[in-house]
Amino acid sequence: MTAAAAACGATFAAAGAGVGALWDDSTVVLGVALGGVALAYALHELAFVRLPVPGRDWQVPADWVRGGFYRSAAVWGVIVGGGVFTRITFAILPVLLAWLFVAGDIAYGAAAGAAYGATRAASIYVSARSQDSAQVVSVNERLAQFAPPLHQTVGLALAAFAAYLVIAPNLP
Repeated sequence: MTAAAAACGATFAAAGAGVGALWDDSTVVLGVALGGVALAYALHELAFVRLPVPGRDWQVPADWVRGGFYRSAAVWGVIVGGGVFTRITFAILPVLLAWLFVAGDIAYGAAAGAAYGATRAASIYVSARSQDSAQVVSVNERLAQFAPPLHQTVGLALAAFAAYLVIAPNLP
């Protein structure tokens, strides 16, 4: 998951670098526009408005992950880790990918993508030592209790990021 998310982040950044090479003022224009989008999704995460979060409501088919532990883990990790093929529970991913596009720095894109992938895989990392499926379910249920405060944290972070994007072009 972490490697797939790093590759996804690097891909968005590389695409943005290409656009930046063709359009000199793209960073300012796209950054301010992204500030508006980030603010809208901040309000979504803080439960003031309901917005659709871009993504697919698709699950990895069971027959794709049959055929051995390592093959299954690799297929599942690539699809879910990329973040754009399945359900996205926090609105930060589309904003992050858009920012990586605007920034256009491939190394930064890979690092930010890897950080996102690692956090998305947190429940897997935490439950990896469990041998019992009931224990894995219990760990994931406990982690799910953190969802409401995480949505609030993401909302506040997106609001701060939106303010930065709108104000930054006007800073001396």
